Amino acid sequence: MIFRRNLMRGLGASLLGINAYNIIKPATAAKSYIIKEEDICDTDSLVINHEPVNDVTEQQIAAVDGVVHMLNVGPQGSRFRYDPMLSEIDIGGKILWKATTKGHNVEFMVAPNNIKFKSKMHKSAGFTFSTPGIYTYKCTPHVSAGMIGVVVVGNDLSNMTEALDNVAYYGQAKELIRAILERYYIK
Repeated sequence: MIFRRNLMRGLGASLLGINAYNIIKPATAAKSYIIKEEDICDTDSLVINHEPVNDVTEQQIAAVDGVVHMLNVGPQGSRFRYDPMLSEIDIGGKILWKATTKGHNVEFMVAPNNIKFKSKMHKSAGFTFSTPGIYTYKCTPHVSAGMIGVVVVGNDLSNMTEALDNVAYYGQAKELIRAILERYYIK
């Protein structure tokens, strides 16, 4: 009876010790690993929602005039970006937004004739631009983080005022849209 009681106490203490170790070990390991700014682009393991999306064939990519990648980390290390942020195409041209990582979509904010377009989350999407003008678009969940882009179709800048001053821009999106348009089109 005494042996059994001591055995149960010993097993209970061992289980508590193992559970405590399993809880403390990850916490101490996390403290020893420091993420530096330059590490953000060096590895996919530090990217939020880094699961790649492979829903586009090489033939689909070859059939378009421009490919824009939807990224968690942009080329300069900034979070949540389209690459490139500015596309210029001819009338009738097609852009493919490639869902490189999950968590993104495309939604027009400004378009000539108030054209509406919104893609599904986590999916690549294409659009044929038959109306000339400036199109601005966003990633619906990441617009405030600056995940925006611009397509200029047929070198038509007739809706520049609307593209610069739209009330749908907020957060970093407002500054980035203005910077893109002013840098390339306003002299």
